Parts: sequence; structure tokens; C-alpha cells
Amino acid sequence: MPYTNIDAYISEANRTTILQSLGLISSTLPFLVNLTPAERQALPKMGNLTQSFVSKALEIAANNSQFVPPYVDVDAMRKDYELAVGMQIIEMQTASLLEKISDTRLAAGSEAYVTALTIYNSLKAASK
Repeated sequence: MPYTNIDAYISEANRTTILQSLGLISSTLPFLVNLTPAERQALPKMGNLTQSFVSKALEIAANNSQFVPPYVDVDAMRKDYELAVGMQIIEMQTASLLEKISDTRLAAGSEAYVTALTIYNSLKAASK
């Protein structure tokens, strides 16, 4: 649906409900971390291609334990992999929602600003 004009309102009750829901999401994921930009850049990334590599490595480790070094915790690896895959689905949904929220805020702010400029220009013209 193309953007034309925003005519909406968020009541204080709805805003409170939304913020409480976001708090519930945060408390449901107490293990979330905040990485520094340097940490984010330094970490090896598991993308689409490397995800299948990790999955295959888990399969090989499960079927050929003699090739797994004794210091490697395959169960922890599987847990990390499953968390990453599960978080990917949540991330895609929340990224889509965040983009809509951001775009709506931008559009509504733009509408308010354009209207403010109209009022200002009208006042400026009237004062002449």
C-alpha cells in the first residue's frame, strides 16, 4: 500500500501496553547481549552459507565422535546453533516491525514539519 497521509493516534493506554509488551519481550530474553562495534566487527559471522557449514559440522560430530577433539563441547555448539537460528526468525520479524515504526515516525514527523512550515510562511507573509 503506497504511503499517502497518516491520520492516526496512539492513546496513552496503548503506548503503555506497547512498552509493557516490549519489556516482556526483553525479560523473556534475559541472555541478550550488547556488543561494542569492535566486538561486532571482530566476531566471525554465521550467514546463510556458513549456517549450512555449521549444521553439517554438527551432523558429522554426532555421527563421528572420534573426529571431535576432546576440548570441543558439541552439545554447547548445538545449543548455540539452535539459539542463533531461533533468534534469526525473531530478528527478521522485529526488523520488519522496526522499519515500519521508523518509517511511520518519519512520515508523521514530516507531515507535522511541512504543516509547521506552512503556518510559519503564512505568518511571515501576514507580517509583511
